[in-house]
Amino acid sequence: MPRDRSEGNQAFLSRRGFVQVAAAVALDLPFARWFEQWRALGHRPQAARVTPFITPNEEFYLVAVDPSFRPAFDPASVESRWSLELVGVDGRRGTLGYSQLLARATNQTLYTFECIGNDIGGQLIGNARWHVIPLKSLLAEVPGGVGGTHSVLFRGLDDFYSSVSAARALDDYAFLALRMNGAPLPAAHGFPARVILPDLYGMKQPRWLKSIALQRSPQTTSFWEKRGWAGEVPVKTMSRLDPRDARPSGQPLELTGIAFAGERGIRAVEVSLDAGENWTRCELLTPGSRDVWSTWRYRWERPTAGRYTLEVRAIDGSGTLQTARRHDSYPDGAAGYDRRLLEIVARK
Repeated sequence: MPRDRSEGNQAFLSRRGFVQVAAAVALDLPFARWFEQWRALGHRPQAARVTPFITPNEEFYLVAVDPSFRPAFDPASVESRWSLELVGVDGRRGTLGYSQLLARATNQTLYTFECIGNDIGGQLIGNARWHVIPLKSLLAEVPGGVGGTHSVLFRGLDDFYSSVSAARALDDYAFLALRMNGAPLPAAHGFPARVILPDLYGMKQPRWLKSIALQRSPQTTSFWEKRGWAGEVPVKTMSRLDPRDARPSGQPLELTGIAFAGERGIRAVEVSLDAGENWTRCELLTPGSRDVWSTWRYRWERPTAGRYTLEVRAIDGSGTLQTARRHDSYPDGAAGYDRRLLEIVARK
């Protein structure tokens, strides 16, 4: 089984690491706190291949405060060892068992998770099909109901926590997920239950849930916000080129990749073969649905020998062009066009 994309093998002062050090100094963060941020961000070199629309469970990225965390039970023992606690605004509590929740997870939805620490062209993003319960219906069963609720706090078995506005948690596109690509949630990806919230980075959406609490206070927070990262911010429009090895000239070449814009969806993708001087519209292989990435391709009919600087950019569902200005992931998500060098070699 491929290794989880968790703790990185990058050099200590990689580009991301250097930026994180600078941010830590600027915020006067203790080194230990900065190190836990650096440790959680996963990385490994990306293989040259076409990105599939559905990410296999074993290839889905993993970023966590403790990337080695796994629950102390499995599907065979979960019923006797776990239940989801629901806490009302007045402190009253109720619980739901795994079998109760699983029986209700009959809806299916596609959803793309992206880590807020994902770099330009990075791999910390994946798309899956989830079996879910609408969160709105679940929260209506919290003792005392949702009246007076202004925020909702989610806590995980790994002590990770995040709260969001009541409007976000009660959105029609907010869910509790229990299955991933037809199987129970993998131990690394939130078993027995994880939350799915619209148009947010993964850092706001806890896995391994143990409790959901309704709160009167409108103030929201999370584990990573306490460490300088942004809070309830929408995902930025991004696009990515799949890596390509050197190719012989004169043969057609397909460029492929993904584009993502959260709830705005993707309207179009464009690629440049000359470092942004000229742009050509690509073919969208999958529709531009909200909260789901789109895959795309461009057929380059007869590339000639030379070195090319490829770039890609996306247009979201509202018609807004992805920003070209490059911005590192800290503190509110990366921005800028993905750029890759490709060599077309002369045929012998």
